[in-house]
Amino acid sequence: MAETKSENLNERNGEKRIFKISITRKIATAAIFAGIGIVLGHINPFAFIPLIGAKIFPFAHFINAITGVLIGLAFSTTTALGIAIIRFSLALGTIHAFHGHLSGAIVVSITAYFLWKYKPKYVDLAALAEPLGTIFIAGTIAEIITPVQGIVSFEGLMFFWGLFGASSLTGCVLGFLTLKILRRTGITRDDFIQQLNS
Repeated sequence: MAETKSENLNERNGEKRIFKISITRKIATAAIFAGIGIVLGHINPFAFIPLIGAKIFPFAHFINAITGVLIGLAFSTTTALGIAIIRFSLALGTIHAFHGHLSGAIVVSITAYFLWKYKPKYVDLAALAEPLGTIFIAGTIAEIITPVQGIVSFEGLMFFWGLFGASSLTGCVLGFLTLKILRRTGITRDDFIQQLNS
Protein backbone atom coordinates (compact mmCIF):
# COMPACT_ATOMS: atom_id res chain seq x y z
CA MET A 1 0.00 0.00 0.00
CA ALA A 2 2.77 2.42 0.98
CA GLU A 3 4.74 1.43 -2.13
CA THR A 4 1.70 2.10 -4.37
CA LYS A 5 1.23 5.57 -2.86
CA SER A 6 4.92 6.30 -3.32
CA GLU A 7 4.77 5.18 -6.97
CA ASN A 8 1.69 7.34 -7.61
CA LEU A 9 3.39 10.35 -6.01
CA ASN A 10 6.53 9.84 -8.10
CA GLU A 11 4.42 9.49 -11.24
CA ARG A 12 2.54 12.74 -10.48
CA ASN A 13 5.81 14.56 -9.77
CA GLY A 14 7.20 13.27 -13.07
CA GLU A 15 4.13 14.52 -14.93
CA LYS A 16 4.41 17.95 -13.29
CA ARG A 17 8.08 18.14 -14.24
CA ILE A 18 7.30 17.28 -17.88
CA PHE A 19 4.53 19.88 -17.91
CA LYS A 20 6.84 22.59 -16.52
CA ILE A 21 9.55 21.77 -19.06
CA SER A 22 6.98 21.90 -21.87
CA ILE A 23 5.61 25.29 -20.73
CA THR A 24 9.12 26.73 -20.31
CA ARG A 25 10.09 25.64 -23.82
CA LYS A 26 6.92 27.16 -25.28
CA ILE A 27 7.41 30.48 -23.48
CA ALA A 28 11.06 30.69 -24.56
CA THR A 29 10.19 29.80 -28.17
CA ALA A 30 7.31 32.30 -28.27
CA ALA A 31 9.60 35.06 -26.93
CA ILE A 32 12.33 34.24 -29.46
CA PHE A 33 9.93 34.28 -32.41
CA ALA A 34 8.25 37.48 -31.21
CA GLY A 35 11.70 39.07 -31.12
CA ILE A 36 12.53 37.73 -34.59
CA GLY A 37 9.27 39.14 -35.98
CA ILE A 38 9.90 42.57 -34.49
CA VAL A 39 13.52 42.69 -35.64
CA LEU A 40 12.65 41.57 -39.18
CA GLY A 41 9.89 44.18 -39.33
CA HIS A 42 12.16 46.96 -38.09
CA ILE A 43 15.62 46.37 -39.52
CA ASN A 44 15.11 44.51 -42.78
CA PRO A 45 14.08 47.00 -45.50
CA PHE A 46 12.46 44.18 -47.48
CA ALA A 47 10.48 42.84 -44.53
CA PHE A 48 7.34 44.72 -45.40
CA ILE A 49 5.97 46.35 -48.54
CA PRO A 50 3.62 49.35 -48.14
CA LEU A 51 0.66 48.93 -50.48
CA ILE A 52 -2.63 50.87 -50.43
CA GLY A 53 -3.19 51.19 -46.69
CA ALA A 54 -1.57 47.87 -45.79
CA LYS A 55 2.01 46.75 -45.16
CA ILE A 56 2.67 43.33 -46.63
CA PHE A 57 4.82 41.36 -44.18
CA PRO A 58 5.57 37.76 -45.33
CA PHE A 59 7.71 37.12 -42.24
CA ALA A 60 4.61 37.32 -40.03
CA HIS A 61 3.14 34.34 -41.89
CA PHE A 62 6.51 32.59 -41.82
CA ILE A 63 6.48 32.87 -38.01
CA ASN A 64 2.81 31.79 -37.80
CA ALA A 65 3.59 28.68 -39.83
CA ILE A 66 6.42 27.67 -37.50
CA THR A 67 4.93 28.58 -34.13
CA GLY A 68 1.48 27.20 -34.98
CA VAL A 69 3.01 23.79 -35.66
CA LEU A 70 5.62 23.74 -32.90
CA ILE A 71 4.08 25.43 -29.85
CA GLY A 72 0.31 25.29 -30.34
CA LEU A 73 -2.63 27.66 -30.27
CA ALA A 74 -2.19 29.68 -27.07
CA PHE A 75 1.50 30.45 -27.55
CA SER A 76 1.32 30.91 -31.31
CA THR A 77 -1.50 33.46 -31.06
CA THR A 78 0.28 35.21 -28.17
CA THR A 79 3.39 35.50 -30.34
CA ALA A 80 1.35 36.84 -33.27
CA LEU A 81 -0.46 39.34 -31.05
CA GLY A 82 2.80 40.56 -29.51
CA ILE A 83 4.34 41.15 -32.95
CA ALA A 84 1.19 42.92 -34.17
CA ILE A 85 1.04 45.23 -31.14
CA ILE A 86 4.69 46.27 -31.44
CA ARG A 87 4.57 46.66 -35.24
CA PHE A 88 1.46 48.82 -34.93
CA SER A 89 2.98 50.87 -32.08
CA LEU A 90 6.14 51.56 -34.11
CA ALA A 91 4.15 52.33 -37.30
CA LEU A 92 5.71 49.31 -38.99
CA GLY A 93 2.26 47.84 -39.46
CA THR A 94 -1.31 49.05 -39.86
CA ILE A 95 -4.50 48.04 -38.10
CA HIS A 96 -4.55 45.05 -40.47
CA ALA A 97 -1.54 43.62 -38.61
CA PHE A 98 -3.87 42.35 -35.87
CA HIS A 99 -6.27 40.21 -37.87
CA GLY A 100 -3.54 39.48 -40.43
CA HIS A 101 -1.27 37.94 -37.81
CA LEU A 102 -3.84 36.26 -35.56
CA SER A 103 -6.09 34.54 -38.10
CA GLY A 104 -3.22 32.65 -39.72
CA ALA A 105 -1.78 31.60 -36.34
CA ILE A 106 -5.18 30.26 -35.24
CA VAL A 107 -5.78 28.24 -38.42
CA VAL A 108 -2.26 26.73 -38.44
CA SER A 109 -2.50 25.82 -34.74
CA ILE A 110 -5.89 24.13 -35.06
CA THR A 111 -4.83 22.26 -38.22
CA ALA A 112 -1.58 21.18 -36.52
CA TYR A 113 -3.51 19.90 -33.50
CA PHE A 114 -5.72 17.61 -35.58
CA LEU A 115 -2.90 16.44 -37.85
CA TRP A 116 -0.70 15.70 -34.83
CA LYS A 117 -3.52 13.81 -33.14
CA TYR A 118 -4.58 11.70 -36.13
CA LYS A 119 -1.68 11.84 -38.64
CA PRO A 120 1.40 12.99 -36.69
CA LYS A 121 3.71 12.20 -39.60
CA TYR A 122 2.11 15.02 -41.60
CA VAL A 123 1.89 17.69 -38.89
CA ASP A 124 4.31 20.02 -40.73
CA LEU A 125 1.76 20.34 -43.54
CA ALA A 126 -0.34 22.47 -41.18
CA ALA A 127 2.01 25.35 -42.03
CA LEU A 128 0.50 25.42 -45.53
CA ALA A 129 -2.97 26.08 -44.04
CA GLU A 130 -1.84 29.57 -42.98
CA PRO A 131 -3.26 31.32 -46.10
CA LEU A 132 -6.74 29.93 -45.36
CA GLY A 133 -6.89 32.08 -42.23
CA THR A 134 -5.00 35.04 -43.59
CA ILE A 135 -6.72 35.32 -46.97
CA PHE A 136 -10.30 34.39 -46.20
CA ILE A 137 -10.64 35.52 -42.58
CA ALA A 138 -8.18 38.43 -42.33
CA GLY A 139 -8.83 39.60 -45.90
CA THR A 140 -12.58 39.68 -45.26
CA ILE A 141 -12.15 41.54 -41.96
CA ALA A 142 -9.87 44.06 -43.72
CA GLU A 143 -12.53 44.83 -46.33
CA ILE A 144 -15.19 45.19 -43.63
CA ILE A 145 -13.22 47.65 -41.48
CA THR A 146 -11.52 49.62 -44.30
CA PRO A 147 -13.49 49.04 -47.51
CA VAL A 148 -11.51 49.90 -50.64
CA GLN A 149 -14.43 51.65 -52.36
CA GLY A 150 -15.84 53.22 -49.20
CA ILE A 151 -18.45 50.49 -48.96
CA VAL A 152 -18.01 46.73 -48.68
CA SER A 153 -17.84 45.31 -52.21
CA PHE A 154 -16.87 42.15 -54.02
CA GLU A 155 -14.05 43.99 -55.82
CA GLY A 156 -12.68 45.24 -52.50
CA LEU A 157 -12.87 41.74 -51.08
CA MET A 158 -10.94 40.33 -54.06
CA PHE A 159 -8.36 43.09 -53.65
CA PHE A 160 -7.70 42.28 -49.98
CA TRP A 161 -7.74 38.53 -50.62
CA GLY A 162 -5.09 39.04 -53.30
CA LEU A 163 -3.05 41.36 -51.07
CA PHE A 164 -3.10 39.04 -48.07
CA GLY A 165 -2.56 36.04 -50.35
CA ALA A 166 0.65 37.47 -51.83
CA SER A 167 2.03 37.90 -48.33
CA SER A 168 0.84 34.68 -46.72
CA LEU A 169 1.65 32.26 -49.53
CA THR A 170 5.29 33.33 -49.55
CA GLY A 171 5.54 33.24 -45.76
CA CYS A 172 3.88 29.86 -45.24
CA VAL A 173 6.05 28.14 -47.85
CA LEU A 174 9.18 29.53 -46.17
CA GLY A 175 7.80 28.39 -42.81
CA PHE A 176 7.07 24.89 -44.11
CA LEU A 177 10.60 24.57 -45.52
CA THR A 178 12.04 25.78 -42.21
CA LEU A 179 10.01 23.16 -40.32
CA LYS A 180 11.44 20.48 -42.61
CA ILE A 181 14.97 21.74 -41.87
CA LEU A 182 14.22 21.80 -38.12
CA ARG A 183 12.88 18.24 -38.34
CA ARG A 184 16.17 17.09 -39.89
CA THR A 185 18.00 18.59 -36.91
CA GLY A 186 15.66 16.75 -34.53
CA ILE A 187 13.37 19.64 -33.54
CA THR A 188 9.68 18.74 -33.89
CA ARG A 189 6.32 19.46 -32.29
CA ASP A 190 6.88 16.48 -29.98
CA ASP A 191 9.63 18.44 -28.21
CA PHE A 192 7.15 21.17 -27.21
CA ILE A 193 3.76 19.46 -26.85
CA GLN A 194 4.01 16.85 -24.10
CA GLN A 195 1.24 14.45 -23.18
CA LEU A 196 1.16 14.15 -19.41
CA ASN A 197 -0.09 10.60 -19.42
CA SER A 198 2.54 9.34 -21.89
